Amino acid sequence: MHTRVKEQNIMLIQNAKKLNEQYHVYAAYCGLSDPALCVLYTLYDADEIVTQNELAVMWCYPKQTINFAISGLVKKGYVKLEKLGMARNSKAVRLTDEGSEFCQRVIAPLTDAEEHSLLRLTEEERELLVQLEQKQGAYFKDEIQRLIKE
Repeated sequence: MHTRVKEQNIMLIQNAKKLNEQYHVYAAYCGLSDPALCVLYTLYDADEIVTQNELAVMWCYPKQTINFAISGLVKKGYVKLEKLGMARNSKAVRLTDEGSEFCQRVIAPLTDAEEHSLLRLTEEERELLVQLEQKQGAYFKDEIQRLIKE
């Protein structure tokens, strides 16, 4: 493989890990696991019903991990589960009033920090960042699919 491409790939992976580490640091500071932070993050601004299964897919965690995180959040009084009509196993995950207050104190500052960090880039830089990450992600998915089909 090309040496420079290999170096760039390592830098990109390390940058992604460093970004994820910041979420981990913040979650720990707030007394949350990484998956619990992701659940609350999603529910904080959710306009639609969010299910346990959707959370697992959205955040690339095993269903058991999300269910465990949700159980902990239920015990803390931050979320509640509601059966969805005729769906046998599907449950909606919703914030309680206490959970909404907690998210206002914990998730709102996090989203503000994310947005402030992006605002330090120009509009053009932000657009380019999004486009390039989407493009590289799609190409990488193609390559992984090629590998697993061989």
